[in-house]
Amino acid sequence: MDLREANRFKVYIIESPHDGDMHTGQNLYDYLRQKSVDYSDYMFETTYYTVNDREALNETFREIANDVDTNNDVPIIQIECHGDINYILLSSNEHVDWIELFNLTRPVNTVSHNLLLLNLSMCNGHAVIRKIDPKNRAPFRAVVGPFGEIKAISLQESWERFYDGYYIGIKNNKELRLHELASDCGLIYYNQEFIFDSHLDTPNLFPEIFDYWMKKEIADMYRKEGTLMLDPNAYKMYRARQFKKYFDEFRAYYCFLE
Repeated sequence: MDLREANRFKVYIIESPHDGDMHTGQNLYDYLRQKSVDYSDYMFETTYYTVNDREALNETFREIANDVDTNNDVPIIQIECHGDINYILLSSNEHVDWIELFNLTRPVNTVSHNLLLLNLSMCNGHAVIRKIDPKNRAPFRAVVGPFGEIKAISLQESWERFYDGYYIGIKNNKELRLHELASDCGLIYYNQEFIFDSHLDTPNLFPEIFDYWMKKEIADMYRKEGTLMLDPNAYKMYRARQFKKYFDEFRAYYCFLE
């Protein structure tokens, strides 16, 4: 992808429905195509894929990565399926866990020079950040999704509002504050900096969580090895230094700053 030639956004909708499901992906595709007519003064293209199983999903992502690289479109990938806190669920009932999904999205993010927006239209979309590996390249520039369980009709309405706001911002050449837009639509937005920092700057950003982690680590060590001559405060300081080391070493790599 040549950033100098990037002149439009492209939404790639991937839907993996089960019998009886609302076809929210197909509905969103039709909605966005109409928006392209309404806002014909700006190029915003949409394409739609329906996938049944893991093999089809893998092939779809390879096609998207090649398309982004060839046509210089700024990618938005919208995944429409069922979701659990640990995985997305395909029509074939195959589970694709978050790490596997990251391995599919990362090539798209790489060829787009870290411009990929990933939209998860499924229950528990917020859980996507749980399995991030902060020592690897970011699998997306940012991710948007719902928190917890949500009805299909509510999701469809939320995404229509989200893309309306996106279109209006582009049409009026306004600065897009996606975290505010997502919140207004009942969705959660995480960018890569927040995700990385929440993993490796936890001692500073979330001291209560870090304290909980350290107590759990020490308790696990006691269970495995018996009572140890260990100063909990000294151990916390040691682990905080480890976090800082990894933070300094990997943040620029993860966030595509080098």
